[in-house]
Amino acid sequence: MNRPPATGVVPLAGLVQDVRYGVRLLRRQPGFAAIAIVTMALGIGATTALFSITYGVLMKPLPWPEPDRLVRVTETRQAREPRVRGTMSNGPYHAWDRDHSTIDAIGGWLNQAPSNIAIDGGEPSQILTTAVTPSLFTVLKARPLLGRAFVDDDKPQAAARATKVIILSYGLWQERFGGKEDAIGRVVQFDAKPVTVVGVMPKEFAFPLGETRAWIPWLPPPVLANGVQSLTIFPALARLRPGVTPAQASAEGTARARSAPDPGMTAVALFGGNGPAEIRTIPAIDLMTAEVRPALLVLLAAVMLLLVTAAANVASLQLARAAARRREIAIRAAIGAGSARLARQLVVESAIVGAGGGLAGVALTIALHRALPSVLPADFPRIDAVAIDWRVLLFAIVASIATSIACGLLPAWHARRVDLVPSLAEDGGAPVGGGLRTGTARARTLIMAGQLAVSCVLLVGAALLTRSFVALLHADRGYDPTSVLTARTFFPSDYSLDRRIRFLEHVVERLRPLPGVREAAYSNALPLLTPGGFRGFKMRPPTNPSVEVDVNVTQRVVSPGYVGALGLRLAAGRALGDGDTWTSPQVIMVNRSFAAKYLGANPIGVSIPNLGMCRGDRDRWEVVGVVDDMRQGALSDPPQLEMFLPARQVGCTNAFTWAVIVVRTNGDPLPYASALRSAIREQEPWLPIDSVMTMEDRVMTALAKPRLYAVVLAGFACFAVAIAAVGLFGVLSYSVAQRSREIGVRTALGAQPSDIVRLVLRQVALVAAFGIASGMAAAFALSRSLASVLYGVNPHDVASFTVVAIAIAIVAVLACVVPARRAARVDPLTALRTG
Repeated sequence: MNRPPATGVVPLAGLVQDVRYGVRLLRRQPGFAAIAIVTMALGIGATTALFSITYGVLMKPLPWPEPDRLVRVTETRQAREPRVRGTMSNGPYHAWDRDHSTIDAIGGWLNQAPSNIAIDGGEPSQILTTAVTPSLFTVLKARPLLGRAFVDDDKPQAAARATKVIILSYGLWQERFGGKEDAIGRVVQFDAKPVTVVGVMPKEFAFPLGETRAWIPWLPPPVLANGVQSLTIFPALARLRPGVTPAQASAEGTARARSAPDPGMTAVALFGGNGPAEIRTIPAIDLMTAEVRPALLVLLAAVMLLLVTAAANVASLQLARAAARRREIAIRAAIGAGSARLARQLVVESAIVGAGGGLAGVALTIALHRALPSVLPADFPRIDAVAIDWRVLLFAIVASIATSIACGLLPAWHARRVDLVPSLAEDGGAPVGGGLRTGTARARTLIMAGQLAVSCVLLVGAALLTRSFVALLHADRGYDPTSVLTARTFFPSDYSLDRRIRFLEHVVERLRPLPGVREAAYSNALPLLTPGGFRGFKMRPPTNPSVEVDVNVTQRVVSPGYVGALGLRLAAGRALGDGDTWTSPQVIMVNRSFAAKYLGANPIGVSIPNLGMCRGDRDRWEVVGVVDDMRQGALSDPPQLEMFLPARQVGCTNAFTWAVIVVRTNGDPLPYASALRSAIREQEPWLPIDSVMTMEDRVMTALAKPRLYAVVLAGFACFAVAIAAVGLFGVLSYSVAQRSREIGVRTALGAQPSDIVRLVLRQVALVAAFGIASGMAAAFALSRSLASVLYGVNPHDVASFTVVAIAIAIVAVLACVVPARRAARVDPLTALRTG
């Protein structure tokens, strides 16, 4: 016998022949090819898309030189977090900035409100700016494209917005100066004040947000200046020196922080206590992504389960095809094809399906990427780092190859075990009711049960997240967000308190007479937007006047009508009104939590001194009202202690660094947005207007991440259920078709259609029972991982598990309806004649 030369040409030719044969087979079975490719595309596309998000957000290095040396600096006092998490105060900042050996530099920044900028007397446009310390550019190792960075002499004399110089982003430079180098040194109007352009940053520079268009200089104030105590909290970054660990930097930072001046009661206001400062340095990327990391990892695990389900579905269909082709395989083996040759043919066919599914999956990934800006919340971290690059494409290729091999191995293993004599003589197949008599049948049963189990796990997770989102949506926030329009504006530092109050009074007086407006008010605080101010003071509770305690509260300065405009619920006493003026007795409202902790059962009439509201000797305030607790941020956070002061009685200018205007209407509040803007513009054309939106939209924006997690996991679960149902339907259809002779014999011997249907249902019941039981057990164990993202629902919620089990059972029954009907309608004469 002549053997072909071992040159590698014949194997390559044989592989090409296998590919051609596999393509011909798939073209003759377009239904199977379409189902298999679409199934693979769903699994690979969804997995690749989520991998790209996970890699871009959690694993991709930050876009700065040596990003592993960048750390966020945070401060705690006796394990108490600052009011704004992830920040530090000015005392430890200056102490560490003056003397450090473990870091190259430390820098801080303040997220500014939108500002107005005008060039050459043109119309002002609103841009987002960030105030940064000059050292921050050193920390980031960022150099301007043109001009220079900030220096210490650029520090504003009063507040961050009272600046004399500005650095532009590349986009703003191109837009307003046409990319001309003579922009450096030009004077522009920034919030109606002249400032000089000293630099332009490179195109790729974006900090801290991609939307930031300009930077202004800032330095944290000293803790003590001219006898006045000042404590400021802000985010900060440091760059570790080579070889230094975050733990070593934390130790040095803590030592320096404890040498800073004592902040006194301001530390009580911002930290809840004045214990020793503790400095922590955390890798910048870890702190930046801490909020979304658990949810992304859960979703990545879920989409991997979806990919496993898709691969199992295609493998099951391939196995069913291999069983249907056992005569063909046996004939090829009988005329000399080796088991390796047969296995290669089946693996090649699976690879063709995998390649098609992989290409379609990449196309699906690209489509999903284009939809990301409209799907992901605006505050989702590092979304600008998510891209389809070579790593994502490599992941898609690896996933396609791995699933192709996995889908082809089982049919290939089945082909290696072909018994020629029974296969060539067989014409009836195994009986329907004996679905577990062969190894192939048992493998198909396990695959189908596994698909149902994965579907159970994903559906339970989706049900828990959906119930959590519904609980968040209907949670009691202490105010009524319906029919409320809100906006925020910011004041220049040189505006007097009287000017600020007069402006705000004019705006609300313009809005109140409008038809459909029920109430209009202003404040320095709004839930989900800005907390207002923080205050620390000492008092003797009426329940125990012999003891002086430190009190820290969230302080809201409000106008008359604020209670009605926001829909707060008055629990006792009265609301603040028009009679609460500068010359009348000072009064305040408090919330239930403050009253319960410090004022006892009869809070109305209690006098609280020394709030530090710039009233001199008259700094004594009487409690006249109590309102229900109002949730400021996350509903999982405990209620804050709050007090409400009349805007007309507060003497401190910094009480209104910014202002929020609240308008309650009888119907849809959005049509009143233009009137609100006009009322502001006619008084102060240069004041930036920010965040004009309804309160309901604010609530939905705050719930954007929980909603996203619920929708994505529900989508994965629906895909998994659909894939499992299609796989179950396909395998049962193949099984019925291959066993038509046995069904015909049963029918000829007197079996009724109901008996045949029961045979099919019995097989499905076994698969469903095993799949649901194992899926529920896995879901019970894995649902604990969702505890950190759930609200108002137990990870082992009985209702969710019960509904999912019933739903999967219904899907299994529906998937077998058509195959069971076909089996019941088999004509015994036709089946016996064709057999």
